[in-house]
Amino acid sequence: MSDHPIPITIPAIGEGLEEARILKFFKQPGEAVAKDEQIYQLETDKAIVDIESPSAGTLDSWTAKEGDIVAIGATIGYVKI
Repeated sequence: MSDHPIPITIPAIGEGLEEARILKFFKQPGEAVAKDEQIYQLETDKAIVDIESPSAGTLDSWTAKEGDIVAIGATIGYVKI
């Protein structure tokens, strides 16, 4: 495994969006994840979207909680590869 975990960030889902609410985490720290596997769910003012893992590995941590409203681009967790 790498000493530098891959950040999990809030993607720019739609033009003009500045923040989104984390609805649900599908994976918990310590669980294996595959690249492009759905690992959490976001809600914007227009849609609910499942977000995929940026890398295969092990979910290291979440730095936000379900229900948090976070800025687009914010790091909310890490995957160890």
